[in-house]
Amino acid sequence: MDKPYVQIGTHPIEQGHYLIPTKEVLRLMGSITKIVNNRLPGMIVYGRPRIGKTSALKFAIEHLPTDLGAPLPILIANSNSYRVPSEEKFFLDLLNDFNFPFPAKRKPAEMRRQIVNLMLEKAEKSRLRRIILIMDEAHRLTEYHYNWLMDIYNELDRKKISMSVISVGQEELLSRRTFFLEQKKSQIIGRFMTHEHHFYGIRTLEEMRLILKCYDSPEISSYPADSGWSFSRFFFPEGYRKGERLEKDAKTIFSLFGELRKEHGVSADFEIPMEYFAFSIENALKKNGSHGNQLYWLTSALWKEAIELSGYVESEIYMALV
Repeated sequence: MDKPYVQIGTHPIEQGHYLIPTKEVLRLMGSITKIVNNRLPGMIVYGRPRIGKTSALKFAIEHLPTDLGAPLPILIANSNSYRVPSEEKFFLDLLNDFNFPFPAKRKPAEMRRQIVNLMLEKAEKSRLRRIILIMDEAHRLTEYHYNWLMDIYNELDRKKISMSVISVGQEELLSRRTFFLEQKKSQIIGRFMTHEHHFYGIRTLEEMRLILKCYDSPEISSYPADSGWSFSRFFFPEGYRKGERLEKDAKTIFSLFGELRKEHGVSADFEIPMEYFAFSIENALKKNGSHGNQLYWLTSALWKEAIELSGYVESEIYMALV
């Protein structure tokens, strides 16, 4: 099969627009499925920055309805930070994130009613009578925000619609929950924070191998769609034809991450954020593949260069300082 033509700069590897079903993504989907099946009102998902939580959520949004065997409306909103939180700002942000046209300035009560009606309409189209609201960057949410979400939750509940709120953010989410416990805010804890999911980066060689296998697999990373040309095949067609695979380089790459950590005195627990790992793969393929130096395959030195360019080491040093 002839190699498909893809204009330089438009491949998903070059643009960074693709999703890989990592072990952590699948584990998160399992937790969300549990929330849905057991009609639980909320869960917090936390982990260090740049670890791939938002990408995992995007993958979940695309695949959860299929896994559940029924349409499931999922809305995602960003938790914006304001010096002084207000209902008006919060509800307006939600409507904007839901891509709901809202040209005229209205009162908070009217905007809340519109949000409830929007969710009600979407939930009633699903036989599950459920709706999932994902709040990204949720470590920014205050007691006020959760009380406003509670108002929406209660209005939907009166209409016999179950809403689950999944709060996704950094590890400060745990501190936020501790604060609510100390303040005896049981209504917030009980609805939104009883269940938790710790989202991790890459911690083992086997996890790394499985991710790299996705870049090799035409069933997962084919581009153009259904062309049979996986990401690694497209950028290194000759090496791929002769049996080279990114998966086979897993041990080398894993060791290089460890060596770079040691070289720069990084002593924290070994964990590679998915974002920096993806940057490393993309750097290697873009610079040395068919749209770059057109090499046969990647060497250990080239992998090391790609990892260094990803910014992983600098990130680990700054995280240690924080």
